[in-house]
Amino acid sequence: MTKVGIALGGGGVVGCAHLGALQALKESGIEIHSIAGTSSGAVVAALYGYGYSPEQLIELIPSLSKRFLDFDYWNFFKRLLIRDVKVRGLIKGRKLHHFVSRLTHDCGMSELKLPVALLSADLMQGRQMILSSRPLVTPCQGAEMITNMSVADAVLASVSIPALFKPVIHQGRFLVDGGIIDNCPIAAVKALGADKVIAVNLVCVEPVKTSFDSLLSIVSRAVSMNLASQAKQLMTKADIILQPEASAIGILDFSKITDCVTSGYEYTRRRINEIKDALGNEYAL
Repeated sequence: MTKVGIALGGGGVVGCAHLGALQALKESGIEIHSIAGTSSGAVVAALYGYGYSPEQLIELIPSLSKRFLDFDYWNFFKRLLIRDVKVRGLIKGRKLHHFVSRLTHDCGMSELKLPVALLSADLMQGRQMILSSRPLVTPCQGAEMITNMSVADAVLASVSIPALFKPVIHQGRFLVDGGIIDNCPIAAVKALGADKVIAVNLVCVEPVKTSFDSLLSIVSRAVSMNLASQAKQLMTKADIILQPEASAIGILDFSKITDCVTSGYEYTRRRINEIKDALGNEYAL
């Protein structure tokens, strides 16, 4: 049987489109053998790999809101008064960590039901880190693997956008968002043993009309431009690329979560015959 892997790219709140895509694939009888995720894609990959169905994850959507953005106001205030106070990020990440830990019962990566790889980057070594639930079937060039992390720690390490989130410190490594090296982990899911790879890329930079009147809007746009350029090179390695129309939604615009899910579902449904053809005779109509 063809082992179908899926690579879920990062994109902030837009990552909820992954849930719609997974639901459409499930309804069409496409079984996922392995899954890899970067940044917001890592949240979905981890929970799906734990055993949650797309429908169950979609039901959790209403619980996601800006309350998970636990800004470190106290340390910033102290930094204004005491020069020696160190501030490594705007957001502590404790609330997101608790959310994932509670849903996965604080399990380790090796306890996940599916082969799962979450991507992070080590600031100390300047290299990609694959936070994996299984030994890799084939090596992933230039990357180092870690298996002895909790799922919650691994997810936080993958979503920790530099300057926004504090890095996750693990065994002397300073781990941040894997998207700075690879925002759509196609190579990682292949290394887990996938024969065919579906890549869901959520970063597409179209011309916009905005005043860019906040630091967050400027940083978000700059990051998206860099990731979109990176994606053009990486996407050639997937068997089929899905790119739901959700690029105009801000990375932290929680009010559009339901729209993202719907976009991912409807887009994937429209392309389901094409997807099955790409996966080979086993799925071809």
